[in-house]
Amino acid sequence: MARSRLDVSGTGPAVTALAVICDSTANIDADTAEAYSERLGGLFAIVDLSVTVGDDSRADNEWTATEVCAGMASGLAVTTSLASPEQFSTAISEMAEAGAEAVLVLTMSAQLSGTHASAQQAAGEAPVPVHVVDTQLTSAGMAGAVALAVAGAQREVPVESLAGEVTDWCLAETRTFFMPDSLEYLRRGGRIGAASSLVGRALSITPVLGLRDGTVTPLARVRTRARAVDRVINLVTESAYEFSELYPERGQEVVLLHAEATFDEASDTAHRLAAAVRDADLPDGAQFRQAVLSTVVTAHVGPGSTGLVVQTTP
Repeated sequence: MARSRLDVSGTGPAVTALAVICDSTANIDADTAEAYSERLGGLFAIVDLSVTVGDDSRADNEWTATEVCAGMASGLAVTTSLASPEQFSTAISEMAEAGAEAVLVLTMSAQLSGTHASAQQAAGEAPVPVHVVDTQLTSAGMAGAVALAVAGAQREVPVESLAGEVTDWCLAETRTFFMPDSLEYLRRGGRIGAASSLVGRALSITPVLGLRDGTVTPLARVRTRARAVDRVINLVTESAYEFSELYPERGQEVVLLHAEATFDEASDTAHRLAAAVRDADLPDGAQFRQAVLSTVVTAHVGPGSTGLVVQTTP
């Protein structure tokens, strides 16, 4: 039986059996997903987008980063497909059957994928209340939002309040900076956003890009890769100190993202960034880790791409 908690406002019992669903671009590994499911009594699910390399189409998590990068490097056509409304409907129904009284769905930026619209469509037909949050993020930033959502669901925060908390965190407490090896993949996939202005000058500059309001945005235009690394590190350091001042009760985390399956295979830029982060003057206690991009994201940014996410942690 689903749990219930007394609502002292007098409006009735509060919904407390809350499920969390996210899409696969957060790239949450199997061990973490299992841990989240255990913490929420089985009320956690991931909905996959898909990647097609040549004529081979598979779910996001069925590809390895090595396979997708190799396919792109060899010139094969690599495309992605959004998660369908039916996939979200199935996941929501399974959560309801497992005892969920409400569901919180987190998706990658609606500006980058129709996956958010699919989740909204499924929510309108769901057997339980569903709140869909456009994180305006992907990868490690979105994974941070999922971690916050799971922690809130475990604390039995009402779904409306938790959706607001997660939305506020996504807007204010995480920032994404990245450096594609080439702008061509973003251009082909139509995800280049405001950075389209850089395409004609790509041979003479190294772009530093970010996510702003869920879209790809140019943050700096520099002449060399070394200067681009310096610029990204400055942005990360400034953000980390800003977060430490605004949210002193939280920690800070810096996540290095690379397209390749292992750090040894990652680009020279990734290695330069990792060394620079370790040498950077970050706030005391700031944590640093490395993560791999989901194959869906890699399909749009291309092999050799790397980035840094800086965000708060509980």
